[in-house]
Amino acid sequence: MHKRKRFLSLGLSLMLAVGSMTVPTLAAEDFTDGTDAAVYESQNTEIKGKEEDIFTTGIQKETDFAEDSALTGRITKELPDGSVQVTEGLIPETENEADSDELFGQYANQFFYEEDSSTAPATSIAETALSGVQQALYEEMKAKITSIAANGGTTKFKITSDLGLRWQTSSSGSWAGQEASQKFNSLNTSRIITCLLADCPYELYWYEKTDITQWTYNYSVTVSGGKRIAQITDLTVSMPVCSGYAYNRYQVNVSMVKTAKNAAANAKYIVNEFKNMSEVKKLIAYKEMICYLTDYNYAAVSGSYRGGYGDPWQLIWVFDGNDSTKVVCEGYSKAFQYLCDLSDITCFTVTGEMDGGTGAGAHMWNIVEQNGRYYLADITNSDEGTAGENGGLFLNTPSYGSLSQGYTYETENGNIYFRYDQTTRNTYGTGSKSVLQMTKKTYDVDNTTVKPAKPTLSGLSNTSARKLVLTWKKSRNAKGYEIYRRIGTTGSYKKIATVKSGSTLKYTNTGLKKGTKYYYRIRAYSYNTLGNKVYSGWSAVKSKTSK
Repeated sequence: MHKRKRFLSLGLSLMLAVGSMTVPTLAAEDFTDGTDAAVYESQNTEIKGKEEDIFTTGIQKETDFAEDSALTGRITKELPDGSVQVTEGLIPETENEADSDELFGQYANQFFYEEDSSTAPATSIAETALSGVQQALYEEMKAKITSIAANGGTTKFKITSDLGLRWQTSSSGSWAGQEASQKFNSLNTSRIITCLLADCPYELYWYEKTDITQWTYNYSVTVSGGKRIAQITDLTVSMPVCSGYAYNRYQVNVSMVKTAKNAAANAKYIVNEFKNMSEVKKLIAYKEMICYLTDYNYAAVSGSYRGGYGDPWQLIWVFDGNDSTKVVCEGYSKAFQYLCDLSDITCFTVTGEMDGGTGAGAHMWNIVEQNGRYYLADITNSDEGTAGENGGLFLNTPSYGSLSQGYTYETENGNIYFRYDQTTRNTYGTGSKSVLQMTKKTYDVDNTTVKPAKPTLSGLSNTSARKLVLTWKKSRNAKGYEIYRRIGTTGSYKKIATVKSGSTLKYTNTGLKKGTKYYYRIRAYSYNTLGNKVYSGWSAVKSKTSK
């Protein structure tokens, strides 16, 4: 199937914007989180494929964040000043990885697409998933990642935030080194990069997540006041670059940045085309546009593929306007989240396995929120020739299942089963309010809730002692604002004020401690038809030290 990819004079856009939506299938009456085990066993065959986490981070692979990294080498070097330099390289486990890729490729060919391949076609989770120290590291890395995406250049950078990596010790020699390693591991860098991948589908287009991500730090022990104080300093991260964007292993080719920027501009053009439409029409249009602009890349998931992780997994090839570029499920999912992010629509990217009865394989898909309820959005398998082509896997509710056991959806081509992998469950949580909990309430296509736009912190000043003054730009549709603050880099964000007017654009935080650095972020809110608060995304963080 050949498609002309045009971003100018999109005659298709108006058709999509006013198109009708297939009404989602109603959930079964007996759908609960405690689905009867007998029903589950009879309706779902056991997934036979090995779990393959497509969303691996280059430093994470197993089933728990405390133990989810494979250490490829720990090199220590004593420095002239007596401190010790440590380099740790972490990569995902690769055993049976090719088998899983081959399995998914086979599954895509046999079930989601017809046998004839010619017919085939980053919301911020970090805000809730990370501790205070982790958020400080996340925020600094996100700023540098965004700069790299815009300008290219080195992907080796030093972390300057004070992460509180100091402790009293009685150890020396190798024992001190073990303590330093434990202290570094407490940062849980794998979790931070997982969140960055989830929150930055465009900004990390250059990142080779299946290669070694290297962390280097120095540690030393000094005596002060009769106490032995150990500390980690000079923390540096080196993030590998995909071959298609690399000048060298840890440097983005500046000439390729233009390609990425053009793709981003095309994505923003699409968003602008539908900016005056309702949220549901935007979602339908984004799904249709992605499926119109790209095809499924069978070659990239075949057992014979030797191209390595790169463009087929990125959103750049969805929006590049090139007929010959095709993507896999990760590209579809990232592209959809990016369009949602640009539109202030709450959307998450998740990974796991899916099974349609003829096989099983690793997969990536999206979750969309509406009024505190969460719905499946599988863009890959909403494309032409797929099981969900007629709407069964887009903004639908499951027939039965649970977060822990997996969810089953009905389509015209049979039941499709989705199960989250451990990385997704660890990242998003599994409680009653988790975004992974699929609702049994039908998606409201007539919903009139209008979310407020994400606010922008425009100023943070300390002209008076023990006071900081925040100012921000008015958010469209805001009824009020909530202000959160973190004290230093080791604290956690806590709500300090609710501004009950969408027109108020200033807040003074008093009673502060002299010489202490404070971090602030803000979000706007409005109300849905039920009278419940509906929130915008978070503003960027601003910080200032009080006088």
